Amino acid sequence: MRETTGRRRLRLAISILAFTALGAGVVVPAPAVAAGRPPIVQGATVKADRHSPTGYTVTFTYRNPHATQVRLAGDLTLLDVGTGTTRYQPEEWQPGRYHAGGTEFLRDMTRDPKGNWSVSLPLHAGGLSYWYRVWDPTQGWENKRIWDPASTNPRPPGESSFRVRNNDVLDAVSVPYAKKQNDPVLKARADYEVPVADRAKRGTVRYVPYTTILGDSGHYLGVYLPANYDANRAEPYKVAYLAHGIFGDETDFMIPANVPNILDNMTAKGEIEPTVVVTMGNHFTGTSLGFASYNQTNAANNLVQTILPLIERSYNVSTERSGRAYAGFSYGGMTGGVVIKNYPTTFAYYGHFSGNPSLTTQDYDTIAHAVGDEQLSVFLGNGVFEGNLNAQNAIADNFRARGYAAATTQVPGAHDGMTAGQLFTIFARDHLWSGVDSVSVTPATVNLTKGWNWTRQFSAEVTTNEGVSPAVTWSVQGETSAGTTISADGLLSVDAAETAPSLTVVATSVVDSTKSRSALVTLTPPGTARVEVKAKATPASVVRGGTFTLAVDVRAQSAHREAPQVTGEVAVTFGGATQVVPLRGGAAVVKLPTDGLSAGVHPVRVAYSGDPVHAPTSAAHQQLRIR
Repeated sequence: MRETTGRRRLRLAISILAFTALGAGVVVPAPAVAAGRPPIVQGATVKADRHSPTGYTVTFTYRNPHATQVRLAGDLTLLDVGTGTTRYQPEEWQPGRYHAGGTEFLRDMTRDPKGNWSVSLPLHAGGLSYWYRVWDPTQGWENKRIWDPASTNPRPPGESSFRVRNNDVLDAVSVPYAKKQNDPVLKARADYEVPVADRAKRGTVRYVPYTTILGDSGHYLGVYLPANYDANRAEPYKVAYLAHGIFGDETDFMIPANVPNILDNMTAKGEIEPTVVVTMGNHFTGTSLGFASYNQTNAANNLVQTILPLIERSYNVSTERSGRAYAGFSYGGMTGGVVIKNYPTTFAYYGHFSGNPSLTTQDYDTIAHAVGDEQLSVFLGNGVFEGNLNAQNAIADNFRARGYAAATTQVPGAHDGMTAGQLFTIFARDHLWSGVDSVSVTPATVNLTKGWNWTRQFSAEVTTNEGVSPAVTWSVQGETSAGTTISADGLLSVDAAETAPSLTVVATSVVDSTKSRSALVTLTPPGTARVEVKAKATPASVVRGGTFTLAVDVRAQSAHREAPQVTGEVAVTFGGATQVVPLRGGAAVVKLPTDGLSAGVHPVRVAYSGDPVHAPTSAAHQQLRIR
């Protein structure tokens, strides 16, 4: 393991210029009333509203007394998944319609006497992109596109970021889910894209200056650090490097794509181990704002030769390919093809969101030769309003044909940051490092006789990395009776009518479905030789809260050479609770607590399961008195 001191600390030459906790655009309580009038709240205020078609209304307020006109703008028109062509206004929302980019939403805002401009809209759940367009003669602005000055999202300082220079800035508002939206897609978006409620579980975003591989200064890297980031943690953090699309910059994945909120929620759920994210601007031609400002080869070289060494010196992140991921949106996804082709052993995970790598047959073969038997996972996807997945499926097939994991998917969205955010959620949750090492099940083997309603408790142990959920889901396979089931906590119930010769009990990690372990339950038909079950409890009565001791003796009614001792187990039922106890030499001792039972007489029932020689039997025995 590499050293954890010194090289992960930010060099003195790098100053941290922005550092703040996340959490913009959440629901706020109603403002306090002062002198009969509520104060004006700048920015985006989200309120529950039973009259809204989505259950929420968002009020946008921007203060500028000098402006002569202000418009709310954004990716806030709606597309219907059934048609994908007709644009709807926010007030026309109904299930199956999603906010999508491609057509700029514009709505005039109303000015009050103090220079506050505002407008209110119903919006569906998720992190949604917006901005303002402002006419302000005092600043020479005419239809100037700006992000919300009241936003708490950190950004690179000054006017140097590409989006500012390109007049293409974006902000995001987070809207919760209301049951009336009745859409599992929107519920999932809110679960990940709305800031996690516990502020202690929110990571931080900062922007640090650096010099590119071409010697250009004034560029910035966005760095997301998970909550409770520990620069001296023994195990370095996994790290994802995210690249924007054409005309984007290092803020894209942090704000409109909502990656910090997504990872905060995913980490809090234990679905992924705490992960560091690095975003970079990929424009290398000075002041150019056109397509020529983006060069894929420069971007790939800059990432691997400049950014990786800088980040690995400054932060406690993995230097192994198995701990690194690359993902990009649009042109950034296309650049991923250059990265994997030129640096095939640098990253183990690739995500291509609405932008595909361009690889030849020779490229695939060269990559496979370099990677060999090491892990390589490729994920490709787009929005349903962008077209089909034919190209993505063909790319995935090329990787699968060479023995590597590859998957494709679509989300309801267009070519915008909101689609990138949904795809990143799937990529991170389902395809990145899970942090689950192994699953074990106890007991590993069980022998039961058929013909009785037996239960058997199983437990699972999951070995995970720090912060990853050890929870499992239980399932039973091979059963013939619907009455044979297993509970969420691993209690197997075998129906008396079960005819299968064996059952398989499976525990599967909730975080990583590829990690599971099973136990074998063998079901043996019982024999026909009859037995006699004797059971006696002492004392005959106890004070409430005391404990009875029940001695059970199971004997064959006649001697049998095949089985001189009765084997199997007994189920003892007392006070509404049942204990399953194995027989040792045909006998068992069972403790019967009385906690929670009322005073009075309570019967004891003992059931014997049978074994390959002896038949099952059941009988009511003593009446035990609780004083």
